[in-house]
Amino acid sequence: FWLKQLSWLALSCPNTKSTIGKAKLPCSTMADVASLKKEWNACLAKSGGAPGKCEKVEKELRATSKAAGADCCVDETVALMRCTAGRSRASGCSKEFLAMRECNRAGGRQLVADAGAYAMAPGKQPLFEPGAAALVSIATPPPRTLKGMVDFGTDYAQSF
Repeated sequence: FWLKQLSWLALSCPNTKSTIGKAKLPCSTMADVASLKKEWNACLAKSGGAPGKCEKVEKELRATSKAAGADCCVDETVALMRCTAGRSRASGCSKEFLAMRECNRAGGRQLVADAGAYAMAPGKQPLFEPGAAALVSIATPPPRTLKGMVDFGTDYAQSF
């Protein structure tokens, strides 16, 4: 999402004296973020699942996006890649997938991690049903066990 938005912003500022957003950043800053994000994604695609191989571009992206006030989901991307490439993938990497999904939402995060569970992000309450706050605060992913998968499969098969 951010790459598309940043690319659009960069294209919408034909001269470098234009500014965008509330922070009134020069368009060149946003174009730099978009360019670095694209370069980092290309590096990650070639890295064989090792984000450390792209550390130089990652550091540049972090610094440039911080200066521009843009969240490029760097932490979430690295955490997800490390989880899926390591021993932690046996757990399903649910926390990492959820963090990545929330970071990439078009309207911003709707759920945020909060003391081992999740909470509605500030300002996102109108998107949820009135009783959802209580449910979200106790929601945790189910344990990934053979019994859990068999039980789900049985319930799912009975629903047909």
